[in-house]
Amino acid sequence: MEQIKTRLSVCELEYDEIKEATPATEEEIDRLASHFSQPIPEQLKAFYKTIGGIESEEIFSIFSPQSLLSNIERRSGFVHKSTGIIDMIVAFWGNDRPEFQEFELLTKEQTAKINEAFPCIGWIMAEEDGCESGEYIIFDQNGNFMNLYSHQDDLGKTANQLLKMLETGIPERTLKSVLQELFERAEGNLSRWD
Repeated sequence: MEQIKTRLSVCELEYDEIKEATPATEEEIDRLASHFSQPIPEQLKAFYKTIGGIESEEIFSIFSPQSLLSNIERRSGFVHKSTGIIDMIVAFWGNDRPEFQEFELLTKEQTAKINEAFPCIGWIMAEEDGCESGEYIIFDQNGNFMNLYSHQDDLGKTANQLLKMLETGIPERTLKSVLQELFERAEGNLSRWD
């Protein structure tokens, strides 16, 4: 996490789009844990305690516990309000994804299982395809992380990938490697990198 923090500090000095949150307290992490269906992996706890969160307006957000709790509170009146991946895809698109909300692609039971299996901690907007897709940072019960690509015009592919991962789990990967990859992608999206 120190390497990620160092890289973030360099980016913050040069590119003011990237903002670092205040490191989280144990109390904030405990409050957030009650909204996750899986235990918070130690890597993620270390990230929260060291960095807190990373945000770049709408382009790149690894939510801090405080920010994610605020997001959950804002969506409290919605049906799809969990930190599960399906509900977070719905949130990413401004609570307007009828394919998931009306259970066109997945049954209610499948949606619940996927949401429970894969909590989402943040996302990155893909500008290279006209902001029509996102990559979502998720983890599983084994503490593995991945960035899940999902295009709004091919949510059926996303649904099928998630159904398959219910059986296989997420490939073994650390939060650090996912964040490093996302930093490289975000650099291409930040206006002052262009």
